[in-house]
Amino acid sequence: MRKLATILFMATLSLADVASSALAQQPGPQNDLLPPRVESIATRATQLYLGMSEDEVARAMGEPTTVVTSESAGVELRVLKYAPERLPIKVTLSDGKISAVAFDIAEIDNPALPGYGRPVWSGMHRTAVLRIMGAPSEDRLRDSFGMKLEHMIFERPGLPDLSIFLVDDRVVTKQAGRALPPDIFRLSLPLAPSDADRATGSQGDQSRRRQIRAGMNVHDAQAMFGEPKMRVPYSVKGRPAEYRIYQTASDGQFACFTFIDDILVGFADGGRIPLDQILNGG
Repeated sequence: MRKLATILFMATLSLADVASSALAQQPGPQNDLLPPRVESIATRATQLYLGMSEDEVARAMGEPTTVVTSESAGVELRVLKYAPERLPIKVTLSDGKISAVAFDIAEIDNPALPGYGRPVWSGMHRTAVLRIMGAPSEDRLRDSFGMKLEHMIFERPGLPDLSIFLVDDRVVTKQAGRALPPDIFRLSLPLAPSDADRATGSQGDQSRRRQIRAGMNVHDAQAMFGEPKMRVPYSVKGRPAEYRIYQTASDGQFACFTFIDDILVGFADGGRIPLDQILNGG
C-alpha cells in the first residue's frame, strides 16, 4: 500500500500545475538543432515481466552495472541498473522477484553527472528546479519547433558545470558542461516485444500480468485490462505521455504503467489495495 501511494504521490507531484516565473524571451536560431524525432531501440528488457526471478533476469540481461540492496518493512529490495544500454534500465526486485521495470528515457540518472544536480528528475517543473538548485548562473531561452526550450546552467566551486534542459517548463534531461546537444529533441523508446518474448511469457503461468512487457503499446494494455482506474496525462518533448493504473487481476492486484507516445516505458507492481484508496492516494 505504501509503495503504490509513493508512486502516485511522485506522479502527481511531477505533473502538478504550478505558476512559473516570468522570463524575458531570448530569440535564437533553431537551425543548429536537429528536428524532433522518435526512434525505436531493440532492448533485452522486453523479456522482463512482473514476478520474474532474479536468476531469470540474469539470464536475460547479464550482469548489472550497479546493484543497491536495502530492506523495507521486512522486504528485501534490490535495484539493478544497466547503464551501458542504449536505453538505460532500472530493475527493482522485491524478495528476489521483479516488482518494477523503468527505462531512463531522459538519461537523467547518470552517475557521471555532478552530484549536486541529483535531486532534479525528469518531468520536474521549473519552479521546483529553482527551489532546489537556486538561480542558475545562465538561463538561455529559445523557441524551437514550436516548443519553448530552456537551458539552465549551474555552477558550484570546484565541481563541473551542470546543464538542465526543460521543454515547456518540464525537465527533459541534464548533462555535465554548458553545451546544448543538437539532438535535444530526440526521443528513444523501446522496440515492441518480439513474438519470442511473448511466447516465453505465455509458458507455465498464464497470468496476464506476465504479458506486461516494455515496448508494448497502450492498446495492448487496454485489450488486456480494460479501462484504467486512473490516468494522468502529460507530455515529453512535445510527445503525449501518460501515467495509468490498471487492475491487472480479479483478486484486486494493480499495476502502474508509464506510456510515452503510446509505448510502455515503465511498469510497477501495485500489490493489492482497495480501489478507493488508490484513487485517494492512500
